[in-house]
Amino acid sequence: MSSLQTRLSVGLIAGLAALTALVLAGGYYSLRQITENFVAARLEHDMETLLSALEFDADGRPLLALERVGAPFRQPYSGHYYRIEAPGGELLSRSLWDAELPAAAIGHHSTRTFVVGPQNRQLLMVSRAFQLRHRPVSIVVTEDFTPIDAGLRRWFVRFGLIALTLFGALLLLQRWLVRSGLAPLEQVRRELPRLARGEIGQLSVNAPDEVRPLVEELNRLLELMNQRQRRTRHALGNLAHALKTPLTALIQLSDQPPPSGDAKAWWQDLRQQIQRIRRLTERELKRARIAGGGTPGQRVVLAREISDLAETLRRIHRDCSLHFELRVPPDSVFPGDRDDLLELLGNLLDNACQWARRVVVLTANTDAGGLWLQVEDDGPGCPPDQLELLRQRGTRIDESRAGHGLGLAIIGDIVAQYGGTLRLGRSEALGGLLAEVALPRPPGAGIEPSPQ
Repeated sequence: MSSLQTRLSVGLIAGLAALTALVLAGGYYSLRQITENFVAARLEHDMETLLSALEFDADGRPLLALERVGAPFRQPYSGHYYRIEAPGGELLSRSLWDAELPAAAIGHHSTRTFVVGPQNRQLLMVSRAFQLRHRPVSIVVTEDFTPIDAGLRRWFVRFGLIALTLFGALLLLQRWLVRSGLAPLEQVRRELPRLARGEIGQLSVNAPDEVRPLVEELNRLLELMNQRQRRTRHALGNLAHALKTPLTALIQLSDQPPPSGDAKAWWQDLRQQIQRIRRLTERELKRARIAGGGTPGQRVVLAREISDLAETLRRIHRDCSLHFELRVPPDSVFPGDRDDLLELLGNLLDNACQWARRVVVLTANTDAGGLWLQVEDDGPGCPPDQLELLRQRGTRIDESRAGHGLGLAIIGDIVAQYGGTLRLGRSEALGGLLAEVALPRPPGAGIEPSPQ
């Protein structure tokens, strides 16, 4: 049973059926008990009347003043019967004629039971033992319960029909409620094939509160996949376009054998074109690897990753004897992709290491607004009028240093993918370049605030 609507319907039908059966059984049992109590109370009254009309003659035989006995006890087979037993004899109601009453257990307290009497009628029998003028007396009175029981059964049938009618109405109502409640889910189900065919780009967010986060997360993942697809297409297009020139140069070099006297220049041209192809390929691959937004529920511990990355860069730039100062709260986390984080931090720190004299400072913080990073160095910095040039891909202010001019451009791609901001300036404390990155909290991802 994989259908949610079927599960809800079956559960509600079972619950309504159980409730209807409980109401019917409880109602019938309660009404029968009330009726039995009423009839038993009336028989108790008849018993008291018979006891007050009972006398004994000189020989101790019981006598009954018939004028004080009700008419039903004199009508044959009326269902109202009595039997009085005393040491001096026994008295039977005239309504019994020649029939007998079944034996009954008689005690000092009223006892009631159902017995089959004359003409196979169901009788409610009440019996009790008394002491009258120091003589033990037992009295048994009955009343025909058959017509009462038939009336109860007729009432039960009518009430059952009414209950079944209400049950059917409730089934229709619950079916309508289930369909209305699941209508947004049905809309999402209908939109999924359209989404697969490419007719729509996202699912409708018109869903219940319990389902809306799931739909929004699906839409976010769809948007993320679309961005990655567009980024991959752009990367392939850029790569194909950028490779045309070096490939053409390579073809020309391969068609022309190296001159006997200038082979070195020929090999330098060949290596230059090959290195250009490699740089272009690395650039586009790095751009294509940017995930953006991360996987839901993913958390990256900043302190551990930054510490490992700083140790790696310390080994790479061991000739510079750099000192890394890391200001990262131990409990701060990044709710995004780990590779994006390492790519971002790696480029920020590597750029600072290339220009720093001795000190590189990294400050990180997380709060409800997102992630904030700041990297400073004590290098020469960059003139204010040339800061914007650093954002351009392949631009290098100082050609005396190694590099391809891609680091800050890749940082800008990652920051743009996460919808953040990148600010470049001069460090007031160290005098070198200052790079500040702010990444907002992705939708549906919670960021644990750093301890203050």
